Amino acid sequence: MPPKRSANQAPSTPTKRRTLVSALPPTPVTPSSKITKEPALPTVEQLLGQSKVTTDQWYRSKSTREGYANYVKAGILWLENWVKDAASAEKDDNTTNEISEDTQAPDVALKGAFEVIKEETPLALRLFITYKCDHQGRGFSTAEGTRSAFKDYFERRVEASVEVPLLTLISNTRVLGCQGEGWRFNAHTRTWEGNPVFQTDFKVYFESLKNRQNRTATATQALPMLPKDMKIIMDYLDNETSIGDVSDIQKAYFKAFATTAFKLWTRNEELVNFQYGELTPHQISSSGQQYHNFRLIFRKTNKDPNNVQNYMIPSQSDMPEIDCYAHISAWLKVLRSHLQRPLKADDYLFPALASTGKLKLGEPMTRAGIEKLLDLIVAKSGVLNGRNGRFTTHCFRRGGAQYRFMWAESKWSLKAVKWWGGWASGENVGTIMRYLLDELTAYEEGFSDILMDDRKNHRHENFMGVPDPSTPVTLRDLDVLGSKLGNHLESLLLNTPGRLDQYKDSSHHNTPPLPSLFPALLQAQLSEHALPTATSSTDPPPSPPQDDEPLISEVDYVLLGSKPTRIPVTHTMDDVIRYWLFGDPARGLIVPLQHWKAAFSPKSYKSEAQKLSNIRLLYEEYAGYCGGDQETFKNYYPGTWSKFSDALRIVRIARIERGDAKPRRSRK
Repeated sequence: MPPKRSANQAPSTPTKRRTLVSALPPTPVTPSSKITKEPALPTVEQLLGQSKVTTDQWYRSKSTREGYANYVKAGILWLENWVKDAASAEKDDNTTNEISEDTQAPDVALKGAFEVIKEETPLALRLFITYKCDHQGRGFSTAEGTRSAFKDYFERRVEASVEVPLLTLISNTRVLGCQGEGWRFNAHTRTWEGNPVFQTDFKVYFESLKNRQNRTATATQALPMLPKDMKIIMDYLDNETSIGDVSDIQKAYFKAFATTAFKLWTRNEELVNFQYGELTPHQISSSGQQYHNFRLIFRKTNKDPNNVQNYMIPSQSDMPEIDCYAHISAWLKVLRSHLQRPLKADDYLFPALASTGKLKLGEPMTRAGIEKLLDLIVAKSGVLNGRNGRFTTHCFRRGGAQYRFMWAESKWSLKAVKWWGGWASGENVGTIMRYLLDELTAYEEGFSDILMDDRKNHRHENFMGVPDPSTPVTLRDLDVLGSKLGNHLESLLLNTPGRLDQYKDSSHHNTPPLPSLFPALLQAQLSEHALPTATSSTDPPPSPPQDDEPLISEVDYVLLGSKPTRIPVTHTMDDVIRYWLFGDPARGLIVPLQHWKAAFSPKSYKSEAQKLSNIRLLYEEYAGYCGGDQETFKNYYPGTWSKFSDALRIVRIARIERGDAKPRRSRK
């Protein structure tokens, strides 16, 4: 710290260094050295506008928004015309029917009910759906779509207003008009609140339509299109019988569309909007294999244009009914011949088909157009003859996924199925398994005619899933058969009602003994379960074991690799005694519990250890402390003979009081 200068002391002369520094010219300020001002904060209107753009782009898909708009436009137009017609009819009737000036006709009150939310809005919506479903005979899907569209329309109704208060914009991020799941009148504000679709009368009518659909509609399963179905259809299209029913353009179109949808597992909207720029045909891999490369971007679970999945589809000449490579190659030639020019990137791979069967180039195929073509070919080919079900545009995706996961010679893993099908990375595995397996159960036609000789053989009925019993059995099949037979024989041996030597010496065993132990046991079991003969059918059944002869010796249970069966549910002390001394073969307990320790390793009955311990405890109390006397047990523990859980609890307490057992320590 420099020394302080007194008041009379003259100021010191600045040092030379300070003089030089102060003499330097000021540093010029360049534009780059200026402090950049932060941009002004956006206004509320700007932020809400950005949020609205994001909501419109990502909350619902474009097709859903367009569908909703069509429902709402149709409803508004219908109500407007209906009110006009009713007003004109009322005007004509004024000469005969006078209406009081104080009475307003219902049709007049309904005017503008979809533009201004008021008391009559739910009634107007109910009348519109009644006209569609009851008067015109439309299905419940029309009512469901109309309700969903108007529910969304009512929620966003404020957006149609030009002048929206700033307070409303701030309090309603999505600019909602009707909020909540109710419909009520606010006496303070004199306005209706909630959403008209939740009005009681409308809800009751909507549920009635749903119940009518569920109880009266003819249920038909949406079947998967499997290769066997594709073969029937392709054979029909290649046959002369299809001439006159399906044009050549429609044949080539359907073959390419169906095989592509089956191979790529595409949803209908993904394929009808597929453009040539997303296809790279006739590529050659490093090993020399030819393939087409498909790029799918906007799948249902992906809206990111940078997230692309490539699908390399090679030729599959051994199964021409699903050979996407060959049919796409043929279809590209048809497209070029109609365009009279090379295909461009924005050309639709599957353009719309006119009613005349000609292509409407530059316009994508509609869902209705695909369904119409599919229904025509399915009906003409007879692929559904004798089957209860139908094919929809989703049948190719279902069929392709199920085929690769369950029926193909080389089955795919669930991970591969999830990627190929374009399911989201966060999609629940249970959802996909229900998609693949649960629906398959619904497709099965039942087994009511399984004993009929003319029934077709299905893989679910025949041994090891072989479709045809005459199919040669492979070495692997024999290995599996041997393993299954071994396990089955072990379970049969545990059910032997006597010692093994009893079978060897039995008079009704006519087959000579086999050289080894296991074949001898097998021979005994086969003899026991053989078809009855003139000799064996008259033999009396084996007598039950005497008290001085155990049911079966412990040695008979010592079988390598044997596993104990599950202990049945224990209800009474009678069950305890029977399970411990004799077992219960009728309920699956082959080996009596008293022999488990000698017959099995503790690891093999780890899951049944607690049950075994409880039964042993009660049996030892009965046989030891009570001397094996039922009345003594009942006197010591009244009311517990027929209640296993009560007996177990009270016996444990009694053993602790006698000092025969120690109380359990609390885990706390």
